[in-house]
Amino acid sequence: MKENLKRAAISGIIGEIAYFISMMLFLITHTNFALTLWESMTVIGAIVMLIAFLVIADEFKIKPLLRRLMTISLSGTVFLTSVAHFTSIGVIRKLESQGTTVPDYFKIGAFPSIEMTIDYVAWGFFMGAAFITLFLGIKDKAIRIFSVTCGILCLCGFIGSFFSDSLWYIAPLGYGIGFLIMCIFILKRKEAK
Repeated sequence: MKENLKRAAISGIIGEIAYFISMMLFLITHTNFALTLWESMTVIGAIVMLIAFLVIADEFKIKPLLRRLMTISLSGTVFLTSVAHFTSIGVIRKLESQGTTVPDYFKIGAFPSIEMTIDYVAWGFFMGAAFITLFLGIKDKAIRIFSVTCGILCLCGFIGSFFSDSLWYIAPLGYGIGFLIMCIFILKRKEAK
């Protein structure tokens, strides 16, 4: 039990840090390589989160029905963010490199755009739902507080994106910073030592 929980927490921490480093690299350099790295880390991060959530659910004995709902939500995140980012990497940027003018509404990072909407559904709605189902199924008080807070932030960012692109940035506080803090907390607990 302890070793799996410890590995999951460490994986979550490393995944989040690698994501933030790749994001900062792009924001500093604005290169195609850095953007590809950032988009790849987004997809990898979703997979890491799915695995970490499943381990947490197993170790803390989440109810089977809620575990299934959480798995479906996390799978939605992985699938949709993969579609958005692999389309950006493999289609949009390839078309642009061939000289094709691609309208902003097909680009990741533009607002409003189809790809951003898909990513907002992935990280706002589905990741928010995953955090909420973890909250509903787990008995540990501290993890419940982390998960409901992260879930509310994700869902608020998702709903806020309908009104303003800047309101979206509430969601990364949940799935990015909140999840990182939750993993650090889990790693420090006696159950993981």
